Amino acid sequence: MTTKYTIKVCSGYWDDEPDRILNGVNVALEAWDGVEDFEDESVFFYMDNQPLQVGAVIAEGFTVTEIWEG
Repeated sequence: MTTKYTIKVCSGYWDDEPDRILNGVNVALEAWDGVEDFEDESVFFYMDNQPLQVGAVIAEGFTVTEIWEG
């Protein structure tokens, strides 16, 4: 099956709740294609082709602590 996004699975925390780690959020490395379908339902954030790395702050205040292959 062909997918339209490259997905990385991440852990991290919201800046206002640093002691609460969220595990298993899906981050697409590409930009959103403008068509919402079943693949988009599981995407937490779209990187718009920007680098994703541990320590990056995405989604207006979510700090990435770990990254796995999707």
